[in-house]
Amino acid sequence: MQALRHESVRSDELLLGAALAGCVPILLVYGCAGLVYGNLPMFTPVGLVDMPGACAWLTSALAFALAILTTDWLVRGELSLAPPKVAVTVVKQVWRPGTFPSPSLPPPVIAQPRSSALRIGCLLVAAVACASALVGRATLALGWQAFARPGGLAPQAEWPLFPLQWAWPWLLPLARRPVVLGLLGAGAVLLVAAYLMNWRKVRGAWFPFLTVLPMLMALNFLGDAGFDFAAARGLGGLNEPELASALAQQPGRYNVFNFLSLWGAIGFGTVGLILGFWFGRSRVMDED
Repeated sequence: MQALRHESVRSDELLLGAALAGCVPILLVYGCAGLVYGNLPMFTPVGLVDMPGACAWLTSALAFALAILTTDWLVRGELSLAPPKVAVTVVKQVWRPGTFPSPSLPPPVIAQPRSSALRIGCLLVAAVACASALVGRATLALGWQAFARPGGLAPQAEWPLFPLQWAWPWLLPLARRPVVLGLLGAGAVLLVAAYLMNWRKVRGAWFPFLTVLPMLMALNFLGDAGFDFAAARGLGGLNEPELASALAQQPGRYNVFNFLSLWGAIGFGTVGLILGFWFGRSRVMDED
């Protein structure tokens, strides 16, 4: 039993390390996309907020700060506790006839975690960049153009969209209506099956749904990425004047959303693999 618990702890550490390792490249390429395209949507509780100009650069700074913080956590893990300070307590007690001296215990000493200057600095940079970007976006909504510049370094660049340049012919079938409806139907069937199995008290009832659903989302995002890339450029016989016009008028904004579709698929695929590993390990632990 002790060995099983030790194996569980090691599996949890491996799972956390895999999650952190998957977050770092996503944050880095997300920040680079803001610098290259000069437009970067920010994920907020109310959805995606379009961040153009300097707001995109501030959002990139937020992503880079979080990437450095995650890398430091991945390399060093949780910081060790600082050695507690031993306080010297002098106790005076007057003994009187008929009373017995009672032992006096020193106050408890609690070890405090060490603070990392790098992590604190990353959190401060991330907080300031996030707040500044939101304030800048609010000023743009009010008509002030102070945060509208600078633009992207290369709004028309296609290299951040790799491998869409050669993979789009294989991704176009995923954007067809029957395939999209099939993905939605498969997700609905998995959801109903999970509810039924959970109602029947089946162990691991949500395992198929929570592991397969991210894969279905990844396929959907891949289809969108391939279609948006090809349709705006007239590839594969596609003729979409609206998409072509959007790419010509606002190349940075169009390309960054195409970029997010591609990396959204990568992110969902990574989440599916991590959840599959975690649920599989939990099921083995429950059976043992």
